[in-house]
Amino acid sequence: MYISFFFLYGLYYVLMTSLGYNRILSKSYFTLHYYRDVLCSREFLGSLVYTTKLNMISAFFAFILTVIILYLVFLSKRKGYFYGQSFQKVIEAPVFVPYLVGAYGVLLLLMRRGIISTILMQLGIIKSVQEFPILTNDHDGIGIVITYIWKTLPFMTMMTLPIVFRVDKKWDSLGKLYNLSNYQFFKKIVFPLILPTLSVSFFIVLTYLFASFETPYILGVTHPRVLSVSVFDMYAKGNLDARGKIMVMNIMISAISLFFGGMISLALKFFSKFESREW
Repeated sequence: MYISFFFLYGLYYVLMTSLGYNRILSKSYFTLHYYRDVLCSREFLGSLVYTTKLNMISAFFAFILTVIILYLVFLSKRKGYFYGQSFQKVIEAPVFVPYLVGAYGVLLLLMRRGIISTILMQLGIIKSVQEFPILTNDHDGIGIVITYIWKTLPFMTMMTLPIVFRVDKKWDSLGKLYNLSNYQFFKKIVFPLILPTLSVSFFIVLTYLFASFETPYILGVTHPRVLSVSVFDMYAKGNLDARGKIMVMNIMISAISLFFGGMISLALKFFSKFESREW
């Protein structure tokens, strides 16, 4: 009950502050100029576009790589290439690593004076760290995307891996009946059956990444910045006059996350219509 009270009070405080009611300030009155200032701000719109771009690229590549891994697992299960308990543990391992630790690990590995650049210098492949490409704290967010993919890929794989094994058992006789190759079997039978779970996982990843803070804070740059880092920087400055804008930006982040949550719900309802037919 107490948790619900604090949660509801937090929502009330954020909403009222965004509308101009702030007891800390001497002037407290209803206004929408905080919304106007934020929505018309080039900095906010730039951060919104930058955040959306990084998240969409990360989720898209995680989706494609998940399909490739599932296909390899499917082949390995049929032909005994490399699948085993050790392989499954390797796939699952990044899920248990916090984003904060993962971001620091990527930073230590890929920064110009990091582990990989040092090894390349010792091997004589590069002569100085200046020859090593900038992969962290760059304007394109390469380090952020790499960390996001490394973290979300195992999650999407674990969500769909049981379906691959179940499909193979139930539909193997059908594939033999129509003389389907492994690729045709995966394309025509396995992929359509794992697509619903993959789609839901895709939107779950987008929902989380949009409000993610640790990774872009460690691996990002001062400009452009993702929305969560922009909100934190504004809040850390301690300017009470900017508190209303901060709350508006928090509402925008929450609204976009709720939008992706709605997409998850719609996807579940849409694909549930075909679930009974599939099995």
